[in-house]
Amino acid sequence: IRYGILYHSDRNSYWICAFSGGGICIGSVPIVFGSMKDMGIEYAYDADGTVLPLGDGTIRLNRIRTRDESHIRVYRKRDGRGDECLCVASGITGSPKAYRKAVTGWLREYARGKLTEKVSVFSAQMQVDVNRIAIKEQKTRWASCSAKGNLNFNWKLVLMPECIQDYVVVHELALRKQMNHSKAFWREVEHVLPDYRERNAWLLEHERDFLNY
Repeated sequence: IRYGILYHSDRNSYWICAFSGGGICIGSVPIVFGSMKDMGIEYAYDADGTVLPLGDGTIRLNRIRTRDESHIRVYRKRDGRGDECLCVASGITGSPKAYRKAVTGWLREYARGKLTEKVSVFSAQMQVDVNRIAIKEQKTRWASCSAKGNLNFNWKLVLMPECIQDYVVVHELALRKQMNHSKAFWREVEHVLPDYRERNAWLLEHERDFLNY
């Protein structure tokens, strides 16, 4: 049995789901407290059928065993049912860290494209400029903005719903106008996202689960 997370947009909540070897959900419970690590759940990046959250949906890992024992190839495609999956092709065995590095490497590049696009859209809307955009794997934060306009984003942000990604991007861009968290800063955020309080509350409630991927 493998585990993954499903996002229910109508309930605005995430559920931990258990999947059979064939990728069929055989049980689920809502995430209401604690982190995935606290619950003793580890994600198998080298196993066929592992399901990861990705934006407003999920993506399933399709483990493909090959004769190549030196490299791990990761690419996105649709399976026979038309569902998107992330193919992980390699002959390497007994090295879960290598598979995590390969899968998260793909997710980093996906995050780079996704978040760069969001920055482009919102920076134009907010009439601010940015310098460099970097994708990292911070342990306790989702993003940062320097006085020079350099933006750093945690790649795990793309695992969250689109509306939360938007909130974090807008939050960082607002710092280009108000390099603090004053009332003036929050007015900049509210001007773009009137419901930013709800988004921030969701992030504070669920962030520990996502930081443990």
